[in-house]
Amino acid sequence: MANLTIRMEPDEKQQLSAWAASRGLTVTDYIKDLVAADMQAGSPESRAAAWLRENRSALEDEAECIARTGIPGAALALHAPRPVSDG
Repeated sequence: MANLTIRMEPDEKQQLSAWAASRGLTVTDYIKDLVAADMQAGSPESRAAAWLRENRSALEDEAECIARTGIPGAALALHAPRPVSDG
């Protein structure tokens, strides 16, 4: 899991810490719970659409590379020895 840094004013951070503590949570756990609840609120389709919007450029670059040079490792897969059957 990647780290997330949220920059905020010291008084905001203190208020957030107090708010989380009032619920028996650390700030990190409180934010994780908020994100999890937000993700559950959306449909799988809306989350997939959001992911696609964020990654469209990288996917297009990868598709262009595959169109130019083929699928990486395809030659290895096509010419790999066949498994020996036990029959």
